[in-house]
Amino acid sequence: MTDDTIKRASFGFDADFGDLSTVKPTGTPKAKVKPASKPKVTKPKAVTKTPRQPKPKPAVRKAQDDLADKLAQSHGFTSREAIAAAPILMKKRRRIQHAEPVDQLSIRGPVRVLNGFIDYCDANKLSYWEGMERLVTEAGY
Repeated sequence: MTDDTIKRASFGFDADFGDLSTVKPTGTPKAKVKPASKPKVTKPKAVTKTPRQPKPKPAVRKAQDDLADKLAQSHGFTSREAIAAAPILMKKRRRIQHAEPVDQLSIRGPVRVLNGFIDYCDANKLSYWEGMERLVTEAGY
């Protein structure tokens, strides 16, 4: 094939940009790339990190946060931030192997209620499923 038989693609700008053979590139020529040299091997320095201190909030931001907290409390919302007072901890659970088929039940609830159930099972020397079985049986189910 010769150049005369190849058709160029037309994008509708032929009248404006039909012949760009007279246009010369502008700008600076690219610098020559040097071959890569061997990387220097340096020993890592011992880094001692100090604990990061939180930045103090600006007075305006602190005032906005305090106002938001008061507004949230007035509408009945409670803070999710860690309470510095006595935290309520979940008691450790016991694990028991079963001889019959087993299923799993996950329950979310107030820690005081779940701890009360755990105390009930510990006081009666029952596993959790045995404690639940006893309570369900007493309820008549």
